Amino acid sequence: MLLPALRPQLLCLPHAGGSAVMYHAWRPALAEVARVRPVDLPGHGSRRREPLAQDIGTLTRTLAAELAPGIEGPYAVFGHSFGAVVAFELTHRLSQLVGPPAALIVSGRNSPRTPHALPPLHNAPPAQLLSGLRTLEGALPAVEDSPELLDLFLPPLRADLRMTETYRRPTELPPLACPVHVFAGDLDPVVDAPGLAAWAAETTGPCRVTTVRGGHMMLASAELRSALADLLTVGAM
Repeated sequence: MLLPALRPQLLCLPHAGGSAVMYHAWRPALAEVARVRPVDLPGHGSRRREPLAQDIGTLTRTLAAELAPGIEGPYAVFGHSFGAVVAFELTHRLSQLVGPPAALIVSGRNSPRTPHALPPLHNAPPAQLLSGLRTLEGALPAVEDSPELLDLFLPPLRADLRMTETYRRPTELPPLACPVHVFAGDLDPVVDAPGLAAWAAETTGPCRVTTVRGGHMMLASAELRSALADLLTVGAM
């Protein structure tokens, strides 16, 4: 196992409607190579009583101010789907506060310059919204069957979907100074080859796109976690 001081912190941003819980299994799985730090967004998970964010710029300014004091030594930023865009802007803000990360790592999302690929769901009726989630393997049967849980689940989901579906990359952001690593499921309907390749324009460093087996919701993939472990090994990024 790498010495604790050598293992990078891995800040993990969730997908739309998700919470830090989705990354808890990564802590033991990646413990030899990284200090996994799952991040809850305002209005989600442990922060569910806080107001929901309405735009990614304000959200990432808040997160950067909260996270920067706890960053000591090397770190990397990971985000999946909606979380990939949050991770992208958060990396810009953390780079200004504590210096650039060892890498920005994203999955399940075309580049910030690429318009959202699917019809928007954030303002769809509940039945249509849940149907769309099932297409992306993101539906939760226990939630769908409970009106009380749906009342808790849908507002943060809609807020996140609105931010990612209407996202426009700020024109003033320069390319990042760190490597960018992009992962995509080979059956993911949200991404395509040109959109994934366009991440290369977001960095002055290297950009690598890796395809793994799976659809959009692939965070439990052993193949993905193995690839991340290889990437997070000292010197690999």
